[in-house]
Amino acid sequence: MKSDNANTSKSSDISHDATGQLDDAAIDNKLYLLDSDGNSSQAEALYEELTNGIPGAIFRYILCADNTDKIAYMSAGCRHVWEVSPREAVESPSLIWDMVQPDDIEALQQSIVESATSLSYWSHEWQIVTPSGKTKNLKGTGSPRRAENGDIMWNSVVLDVTTEQHLEKALDSFFEQPFALNAIFDFEGNFLKVNQNWTNTLGYPIEHFVGQNISAFLHPDDLEMTNQEKDEIVEGYRYSENFVNRYRHYDGHYRYLSWSSNISLDEGVVYGSAIDITDRISSEQKLRQAAAVFESTAEGVMITDLNSKIVEVNKAFCKITGFTEQEVMGKTPNVFTSDLQDRDFYRKMWVSIKREGNWQGEIVNRRKDGTVYPELLTINTFYEGGEAQGYVGVFSDISTLKEQQDKLTHLAHHDPLTDLPNRVLLTEKLEHSIRISARNNRSLALMFIDLDRFKHVNDSMGHPVGDTLLRHVAQRLCVSIRESDTVARISGDEFVVIVEDAKNVADVTHVARHLLHSLQDTFIINDIEISVTASIGISMYPQDAQDIAYLMAHADAAMYKAKESGKNTFTFYSSEFTSQAAEFVYMENALKKALVEEQFFLVYQPQFSADLNEIVGIEALIRWQHPTDGLIPPDRFIPIAEQNGTIGKIGKWVLRTACKQAAQWQQQGYKLGKMAVNLSAVQFYNTDFVEEVVGILEQTALSASSLELEITESLVMDNTDEAIKKLQRFRQMGISVSLDDFGTGYSSLSYLKQLPIDRLKIDRSFINDIPDDEDDKAITDAIIGLAKTLKLEVIAEGVETESQVAFLGDKNCDYQGYYFSKPLPASELPDFIKGFNNKPLTDN
Repeated sequence: MKSDNANTSKSSDISHDATGQLDDAAIDNKLYLLDSDGNSSQAEALYEELTNGIPGAIFRYILCADNTDKIAYMSAGCRHVWEVSPREAVESPSLIWDMVQPDDIEALQQSIVESATSLSYWSHEWQIVTPSGKTKNLKGTGSPRRAENGDIMWNSVVLDVTTEQHLEKALDSFFEQPFALNAIFDFEGNFLKVNQNWTNTLGYPIEHFVGQNISAFLHPDDLEMTNQEKDEIVEGYRYSENFVNRYRHYDGHYRYLSWSSNISLDEGVVYGSAIDITDRISSEQKLRQAAAVFESTAEGVMITDLNSKIVEVNKAFCKITGFTEQEVMGKTPNVFTSDLQDRDFYRKMWVSIKREGNWQGEIVNRRKDGTVYPELLTINTFYEGGEAQGYVGVFSDISTLKEQQDKLTHLAHHDPLTDLPNRVLLTEKLEHSIRISARNNRSLALMFIDLDRFKHVNDSMGHPVGDTLLRHVAQRLCVSIRESDTVARISGDEFVVIVEDAKNVADVTHVARHLLHSLQDTFIINDIEISVTASIGISMYPQDAQDIAYLMAHADAAMYKAKESGKNTFTFYSSEFTSQAAEFVYMENALKKALVEEQFFLVYQPQFSADLNEIVGIEALIRWQHPTDGLIPPDRFIPIAEQNGTIGKIGKWVLRTACKQAAQWQQQGYKLGKMAVNLSAVQFYNTDFVEEVVGILEQTALSASSLELEITESLVMDNTDEAIKKLQRFRQMGISVSLDDFGTGYSSLSYLKQLPIDRLKIDRSFINDIPDDEDDKAITDAIIGLAKTLKLEVIAEGVETESQVAFLGDKNCDYQGYYFSKPLPASELPDFIKGFNNKPLTDN
């Protein structure tokens, strides 16, 4: 644009009026006005007064035909908008143009030209920087008209809209806040404006909402109450909050919105702000459901913190454990521990929880009343924000389930008539017994028992009587075996017995005879006396077979041999074992006669000191002189005596006879040291044995210090605590005790030092090959050294050569053996003693 003034910048300066005589005060403070002739108009005085009271600047802008521009007048608001006086603005329009931001100049000029060209309403916004450095947003409006000379003039208003625009931006920013769904409605419920969150939450584009009524999106069940709420807001001019309804999502599901609304009567709209609470409601529902489950479930629930301190339990927990909530709060689950699980169990459990976050298994806990119960327990770690917060334990009392399982297992493995193990359980037990026997290098016996003439009972008296008889037979068989053995019923009248740890045929024979004997007494059923016998077939592991099938088959075959032999007897599968069993029966009967007919006698073997200066003792040894079989050695009849119970009477006879003989020799002046008597385990563990020894000493007038009792390692190890108690009583009485056959058993040295014994006897098996066997020499030397360390006397038995005497003499070990004397009858011992006193027994 051209300017008719010499001083121009971005736009031309406005020309002065023709007269040049203007009121300076009016120009500075009120209004600078020129008409088309250049004269002041009195008619516009009132207009001047009015315009000076309006915010912003009111002025006349003229775009001249020569393309220059000028300002014809300016209101006092000029100072507020541009920080210059009206006069300065009129005289130098360039001051105003210079404040326009460079980016806005072209657009501003273009808007003026367009308005002038089309004589259309002018409206434009631009930005300036005032002399004080403030940035302002201005908005100008005006209607153009063309003068007769071709000038275009606008009566314009320019407002400082900086604050309004900042506020509008702030409102827009608030309206678009990311956490709320903001909307403006008319009073009919139509959407006028929504923010982006409506699209984010419900999936529709923003333009889909504007102009639509809220009813198009509401859940049908919420329409009535929403309209009622809207009407109350509009008609009651009230504020609404926490009103919840459901809006349909683009994919068809509904979201819960919680509303706060306010009405603006002046604008005729309702402002609403909603929050999507769908997830919260879902969480609350889940919490309510979880709480309902927590309280109503039959499983016990326990919640702890990371330190395993209990923070919450449910009713089922209290019902199962017997503890109240107050009694367990703040405590750890240790209060329920039954001590039936070891430390390793809990260590593995917590390793799983720490590593996997959970654990499940069976555990036995204790109720408040002290009773224990099995429970199925699941422990889970619960997290919040990715961090572990504590543990949730859910458990159920499975006592009833375990009982039912036990019943089913019992039914599957037991005979329903007798409640004995059936064939299935028998096979399992036999497999286990064979493994144990193989590992320990021991034998076992399998017995097939078949009742004789049972079919006659069934046929003549009926099956109910037969079933009752089978139950009674089962009871008698059970009470006739050891606790470690097993009785099973495999079919009809067939029973099977597993005899564990069958040391020899004598053991098995004893069991078989005892079983047959148990059936001798008649059975009374329905006031009827019924007699029944049985035939027993026996096979041995591993001698007859090493697998179950053959053992069963062999025992079955042996049972039929027993039937053929006349019934009411037993037969071994092996003829050799049958012969041994026959001998056992023969010897058992013969032993009973031997006691009555005084067929036993004692022999005595002297024991010598290491320097051979004195006899330190005499060992009494039993012998059996049978009237027809001649001399029977102890190793043949002692095991049988232990089996049939006669060992007690035989042992008592030996002890009394030896003590009586020792007292007699003492009265005759012989110095024989101690009288040593061997004891059997049966005899030693007799409850009255100590009193029996006291009585014999009193009867024979033998001092306690003259008696030595010999026991074996195995005897002590069978029941160490009881053995120690009895041995201590003997020591208190002054009776000596020696440990016989030392080194051949399996005693523990830790027990050896606790035993109240006085002497160790080295077994002859270590002496036989001395001095040729270096191992025997080393073992013997070690035993002697051990005895010396424990301050025990030591004697070697079975000494038969001069080299053995020399070896033992160097070790200061006492002797007993054929080198010095064989066991002698009581009548010959005095002469031997006399000879010992007159000459040495060795050249050493």
